[in-house]
Amino acid sequence: MTKTILDIESWNRKEHFRFFSALDDPFFGITAHVDFTAIYHEARHDAQSFFLYSLHHILTKANEIDEFKLRIEGPDSVVKYDTIHVSPTIGREDGTFGFAFFEYLPNRDEFIRQATHEIARVKDGSGLSFSENTGRVDVIRYSSIPWFSFTEMKHAGSFKNGDSVPRISTGKLIDTHGSMLLPISICAHHGLMDGRHVARFLNKLSEP
Repeated sequence: MTKTILDIESWNRKEHFRFFSALDDPFFGITAHVDFTAIYHEARHDAQSFFLYSLHHILTKANEIDEFKLRIEGPDSVVKYDTIHVSPTIGREDGTFGFAFFEYLPNRDEFIRQATHEIARVKDGSGLSFSENTGRVDVIRYSSIPWFSFTEMKHAGSFKNGDSVPRISTGKLIDTHGSMLLPISICAHHGLMDGRHVARFLNKLSEP
C-alpha cells in the first residue's frame, strides 16, 4: 500500500477540499450509460465472465486517474495511493451477499484467477465475509446489480467517520441495436474530485 502525502497548503484544491469536507454529505453522484460492446463480445468469445471482464476494465481505467486514488486520512490529510484495488459485493444462492477483495493486476487472466478464488471464499462463507483486506481504503467499493438497468442510484456511506472511498455500481446491460450499454453509477467525495474527473473516467471506459 504505497502512498504519497499531499501538501494541502500548495494543493490547488485546498479550498474545495476544506469546503466540501465540512458538509454533512460531501459525496456527489453521476450515472451514465457506457458502451461496453467490445468487452461484452470479448467475454463471450472467451467463454468468460462479463462481470470479471468488465470489472477489470473499470479498475484499469480508474487506476489511470489520480483523483480516484486520493483518500482522506486524518482530519486534514490527503494521500494518493500508487495503486487502487476493488472490494466488490458477491451474491450467494441464499439471497445474501458478502464483501470480497480483488487485488488489481494489470494482466486480466491473472486478475480473474485470483478473483475466482476470492469469489469462492465469499460464496462458501456467510454473513458479510469481512477479511483483513475488505476494510482497506485503497479500494473502489463496487457492486453489480444485473437484474435491472438504472438512471440514478443512492449509495450507502458513513460520512461522519471520514469515509472518502469512491463507490461504483453497474446495472443490467442494455442491448441498443447491437450496442451493449452498461449503466454505471459513480459516487465520490467532492473534496477530492469533480464532474470533469468522472467525465475523464467515463471517456476512458469507452477506450479499448
